[in-house]
Amino acid sequence: MEIVKEFIIDFSRGIFSVIMQMVIIITIIMVVLEILRSFGVIDFFNKYLYKLTRFLGISKGASLPLFIGIFIGITYGAASIIESYQQKEMTKKDVILVSTFLCLCHAIIEDTLLFMAIGANPFIIVLVRVIVAIIITLVVRFFYERKHHTDELDNNENEFNQEIK
Repeated sequence: MEIVKEFIIDFSRGIFSVIMQMVIIITIIMVVLEILRSFGVIDFFNKYLYKLTRFLGISKGASLPLFIGIFIGITYGAASIIESYQQKEMTKKDVILVSTFLCLCHAIIEDTLLFMAIGANPFIIVLVRVIVAIIITLVVRFFYERKHHTDELDNNENEFNQEIK
């Protein structure tokens, strides 16, 4: 019975330690984000992020929601996507591509720090997540543009057939 009691105490201490590390990491990230936002650093990074993301087919208006989602988390990224889409800064294609990327590669700083707290290698985590997200997003872009192009051809053919009649 004493062994079970010691196990429960050690387990509780371990869980509490990990939870406290997570709370500290998340709090620091939130404070740093607010400081960066107030000094315009996020907008500055957004300009350069677009240079990296345009080959994914993502417009400049969608770069900030992507940036937020990658570095802060999918919840903040989703809120930013909704807001940008409602303000017509993002197209339907942007929403699909950014959402695809963020499903695979969100909260890159937070998640990496949390996994580091339990002993994971941060370089492997970041590298694999980014590479997989890029590949899958490019595949989705290919199929989206292919379908969109096919839809345009069908519309043009229908218009042509109507003109003939």
